[in-house]
Amino acid sequence: MPPEITRSTGGTRSARQGASAQSSGRSAHLPVDDALAPFADMLRRHLPTPEEIEQAAAQRQKLRQRRALRAGTAAALAALALLLWADPALQRQTLATAVGQRQSWQLADGSEVQLNTGSRVQVAQHLRSRRLVLDQGEASFEVSHAFWHGWVPWLQRPFTVQAGGVVVQDVGTVFGVHRHEDGADITVLQGRVRVHSMDGGGAPVELSTGQHLRTRAGRPLPQLVPPEAGDGAAALAALAWREGRLVLDGTPLSEAVAQMQRYRSAPIVLADRHAAQLRISGQFDLDRIDQLLDLLPRLAPVQVRHEDDGRVLISTRHR
Repeated sequence: MPPEITRSTGGTRSARQGASAQSSGRSAHLPVDDALAPFADMLRRHLPTPEEIEQAAAQRQKLRQRRALRAGTAAALAALALLLWADPALQRQTLATAVGQRQSWQLADGSEVQLNTGSRVQVAQHLRSRRLVLDQGEASFEVSHAFWHGWVPWLQRPFTVQAGGVVVQDVGTVFGVHRHEDGADITVLQGRVRVHSMDGGGAPVELSTGQHLRTRAGRPLPQLVPPEAGDGAAALAALAWREGRLVLDGTPLSEAVAQMQRYRSAPIVLADRHAAQLRISGQFDLDRIDQLLDLLPRLAPVQVRHEDDGRVLISTRHR
């Protein structure tokens, strides 16, 4: 019987038997992935997917942006409220005329200011108000209002004029203010104004078209002007200077001379009391005051003499 030949595979029999056992053991034991398979569904239910993580991050970003926007909006509204409360001045200017000069200006808000001879007014355009101070002389005001006037109270920008111890507030008007040493005259040509005392004394007085009010600094405001005082002709006469006219209607010569003096640098002197009490009437050109003075002897029993120094002396003419 021929001898048995055994082929060597490079290892001992025991090693080969161990390798065979390992090879057959692969079908007897599960790999790691297969071992975790039963837990996969549970993990998917409790742990977010990459897509869900990205969506959550995007939502958090949007939430942060919304919060930042709300915070920014709140800060902007607070800043706006502070500005409205503070009412800062946005523009300031001073308008003035020399003796004998009259001039008109249109303000930044569209309102018109006209100054009479020897006048000065300070204008301050604030964020939510318009404030003017008449330092001297006389001015008329034609107030412009925005289209939302009367609809949005906090955006109305009230127009006020301070003069002679009072504050005149426009209520939609054309009006004039003449400042004196001891007070002011207020005349309404159109619309209404409300007059307040600067020291807070007395109730405000409201004037309408054709009405006139004379105030005295340090004294309570006169109460409401009686209806008969609302004379449109008188208001037109008081503001006739806007058209270059001086209107006198039975005016005492002393008062007429005071008005003429405003347009003339050299003095006009009334020499006696009798002449001061004479009354004159007519309409005259404010640009020709000296011609008006020369015309006086035709209007009243007076004589007029021009001095070399520019003075004019007016005295009673004796027969």
